[in-house]
Amino acid sequence: PAAAAAAMGEFWAPTQAALQGGDAPMVRRPRLTPELLKKPPFRFLHDVISEVTRSTGFAEGLYDESESNASAIKGKELKVAYLNKIMACVGLALGEAVTMRPGKVVAVLEP
Repeated sequence: PAAAAAAMGEFWAPTQAALQGGDAPMVRRPRLTPELLKKPPFRFLHDVISEVTRSTGFAEGLYDESESNASAIKGKELKVAYLNKIMACVGLALGEAVTMRPGKVVAVLEP
């Protein structure tokens, strides 16, 4: 268990460094801890996506005003739709499909 936790921390280290490292981090809040990255609650994902958009302009205009408020997104269907939008946007930016199962992510079964 301790070795698995250490390996998980190492797995997320590049993500933490890219988003919160350096003098001008892309994501100031919330803190990207291995625990939250391993099984992220929807609110955490929403906050990270919103912060990246605020700091970089990436995905600007993707979400309407109601979707910009995490507490207004209630129920699995709306949360999955929110994640599907960012997944498609990232896929277009990368030029390749993003492998993610939004239903599992919303259920906090997968990162």
